[in-house]
Amino acid sequence: MIRIKNSTTLGIVALLLSFSAYSQSIKKPSWSGTSEAPKNVSWRTIIPTKEESGEKLIVSGTIYLPDGKTPAKDVIVYVHHTNNKGIYPKKGNEKGNGKYHGYLRGWMKTDANGRYEFETIRPAPYHSHEGEPAHIHYNIEAPNFPEYWLTGLWFSDDPRVNSYKDKIERDGGFSNIMTLTKDKKNILRGTRNIILQKFKD
Repeated sequence: MIRIKNSTTLGIVALLLSFSAYSQSIKKPSWSGTSEAPKNVSWRTIIPTKEESGEKLIVSGTIYLPDGKTPAKDVIVYVHHTNNKGIYPKKGNEKGNGKYHGYLRGWMKTDANGRYEFETIRPAPYHSHEGEPAHIHYNIEAPNFPEYWLTGLWFSDDPRVNSYKDKIERDGGFSNIMTLTKDKKNILRGTRNIILQKFKD
């Protein structure tokens, strides 16, 4: 057993232990997720497995610095969404925010041209939340821009959108309402561009 006789040393040890306990008790809010990005994250990702049912959807975009013109590289983009039944599906082995967000989630890091892209399925709206439009959650983190959330990506053909337009809080500098088209392979495609901003949560 180690005995600490010096009161100053004892005080420092107690302070360090208190700080350590406090740091461990701090938890990021349930909407966060950029810190869980894989080490070798790319500018593009595929979220669902081939077995996941739903319409295939590819979303791409460019993220800009606050001037709205200069592409922003090395921006972490975290997205998650429901399945085609309007729920966040889980396999039971999720960790971190996967416990809340389910397994339909993914990360990207913008390239030198500020590009990001993800392939997934079109989500369905919740069965609650007063008919909130179907959406894809977005979190952003970049050098000098601590993680923040954006109002979800909505789809222009969703009839719920019109009644929710007054609830857009953080559109990301451009419209968060995306128009979808189908390519030659019958895959849905859409674009969401973003301008970096700072928010206090």
